Amino acid sequence: MALVRRFDEVAKITVFFVGLATLLFCGRADLGPTVFDVTKYGATGDGESENAQAFIQAWNAACQSNGAAKVVIPPGTYLSGEVFFVGPCNCPKPIIVEVQGTVLAQTDLSEYPNGQWFSVADVDGLVVTGAGTFDGQGEASWQYDSCGRQTVCNSPLPPSIGFLNVNNTILEGVKLVNSKGINIKVSDSHNLTFQNLDITAPPKSPNTDGIHISNSDQITVKSCNIATGDDCISKGEGATNIVISAGRCTPGLGAGPLLH
Repeated sequence: MALVRRFDEVAKITVFFVGLATLLFCGRADLGPTVFDVTKYGATGDGESENAQAFIQAWNAACQSNGAAKVVIPPGTYLSGEVFFVGPCNCPKPIIVEVQGTVLAQTDLSEYPNGQWFSVADVDGLVVTGAGTFDGQGEASWQYDSCGRQTVCNSPLPPSIGFLNVNNTILEGVKLVNSKGINIKVSDSHNLTFQNLDITAPPKSPNTDGIHISNSDQITVKSCNIATGDDCISKGEGATNIVISAGRCTPGLGAGPLLH
């Protein structure tokens, strides 16, 4: 009998701990993705400190995590040079980047040796969201544009956000202002949606296309306000299945129609 009682007690204890583990696991799942706050990786939103490495470190930690992940740029003004968000990622899809503050581009062009500002590459399943702003501070760089109004030209000025070999991705809600070059550049990508974006630059700012798409398919642009110095949306070689709906387009001087 003693042995039976002993076994019964062990069984009850086992059931208790299994139940507790299940409760903790389910409770953690209900909390949503793990947050990777860039300030925990050294970012400072004072408008003066350089933050590129902190952004990259937060992304790398989120990308290589085993659970659902979200990178957060909290309120503040974050100065930054080149940033690379590179996959593939281990975390479940989608990885989320929430921009709450303002990201301010360095004005010194030597800070962009690879011709990029924010570059996303080799990622499948990404959501970039929030009410924050990417400010390219392009007014300090437009004088160095060498393309003029050429239709085909590799501008020396970096785009604000570049997507290369990126699939199944949404960019929504954020503002892009005064890009140095093209605001959003998409190449070799599939199934991207751009929605509820506000993209602005002065009418005379050179080659500040809102969105430029090449060698990509299934690209959706909806409910975006685009008012820049060049085309609202420009289509390069190999761009197919582009769907544009709603939104507002105010192209710059010498620009073409909504989709050029």
